[in-house]
Amino acid sequence: MSTLGIYFGLKDINLVETSGRKILNNIHLLHPSLATVELEEKVPGDVKLIALLKDAFRTYRINANEAIFCVSGQDLVIRTFEIPLLPQNELKGAVNFEAKKYIPFKLEDLDYDFQVSFNRKNKTSLVLFVGIKKEILNSYISISKQLNLKVDLLEYSAFSVLRFLKLAGLSDAGVVANLCCDLNNEDEGNFAVFENGFPLFSRDIILAGGPAGFEQTAEADLIQKRDKLKNEIRASLEYYSRKFPDKNIKNIFVLSDKESRQELETFFSDAIIPVKFVDTQKVLGKSTPYSSVLAKSFAAALLKSAPLKITVNLLVAKLKAIKAAAPGLKPFTLLEGFKLDVKFIFIGIALCVAVFGYGLMRLKPLQEELAGIKSKRVKVSSIAPNDNYETLSALNVKYRKKLATLDNLVKQQVYATYPLDAIPRALPKGVWLDNFSLNQRKDGALELILNGQVYHKPVH
Repeated sequence: MSTLGIYFGLKDINLVETSGRKILNNIHLLHPSLATVELEEKVPGDVKLIALLKDAFRTYRINANEAIFCVSGQDLVIRTFEIPLLPQNELKGAVNFEAKKYIPFKLEDLDYDFQVSFNRKNKTSLVLFVGIKKEILNSYISISKQLNLKVDLLEYSAFSVLRFLKLAGLSDAGVVANLCCDLNNEDEGNFAVFENGFPLFSRDIILAGGPAGFEQTAEADLIQKRDKLKNEIRASLEYYSRKFPDKNIKNIFVLSDKESRQELETFFSDAIIPVKFVDTQKVLGKSTPYSSVLAKSFAAALLKSAPLKITVNLLVAKLKAIKAAAPGLKPFTLLEGFKLDVKFIFIGIALCVAVFGYGLMRLKPLQEELAGIKSKRVKVSSIAPNDNYETLSALNVKYRKKLATLDNLVKQQVYATYPLDAIPRALPKGVWLDNFSLNQRKDGALELILNGQVYHKPVH
């Protein structure tokens, strides 16, 4: 069974179909709004996008019916903030109140979810808040329905990068940062910091070239992107150190194109934080060249193979919000407009009592007959009147064994009746026997002992 990861970037869409960790299809598409062949201007953007994806499904024969959508940070509102340690029933209200300080939209316009990391020692809670405009989420849901896909999660691209690092065998223990960039593509870069897999900070770096109509050489464009990337990394580290002064980053894991690696190594050489460049071919395979859009869509497809500690799920949150907003069913809706008469209630009760009484009447003769049969049983001291069939069967087996043992003793006994009968016949008058015993000695010989009495007449 295959799984599909679809990354919706700023200018690119990338689809990766996987079976296990094997890539079956890797499809790179240009966003329809940027395609050279434009459709009619009156056609909505969502319709163009769905048509483009359906065509890709047919062309590459994609059979997956489950997918993970990986989305750009431009579509999301992601904030991390602290609140006091509160009871569970007060948490949602406090998060909603605090989130309004950090987001540029009305909370009512968003579908959102949050996750809390509790610090009982400092009596604080760190909140990860992820929101998306309702119309944008509805657009993604429409895409999934049009493609007949079951979408389990709508994931932020920086979280997919963390999963890619996990697939590469890198630990998320402690405070670690990751940087994902690709100067060969017009994709956004991601810089994020995590503590034991929980997000502390994230920043999306737009690496698009110059404005439309402004032409420059490829080399100048690359230099501009590199400078922007370095400035954004520097600004991100400075902001993070001010916001979390007591949480020092112990490692920075970097995913980048080969052309940028040397420049980034030089840039990070002055930093006191250790930097490790990830071997992407170890995860993607030696024959698959790296691109940031591929890394994100591939990691999204492997959601179940490398689960994260992040539990926010905008799709589930939307369903909960819909259920909470839906009016509850009124009790006895089926009986609405039906009036009950007291007479019918009494009749119903009377019928129930009559049926119950009739049952008791039918049961009484049977109980009396059973009691009579039990009274006629032969009374045996070793058998209780209430013993069941299993108990009687066990007693029967027990007594049969006893009878067999006694029968053996009788049949195997040495009969000495006739030989011994000659002894009292041969005794003279005045001598008689009291008892005798026949014993077997240690040497195996039989020993007969006779005990008796003798009467002596007085001598005159």
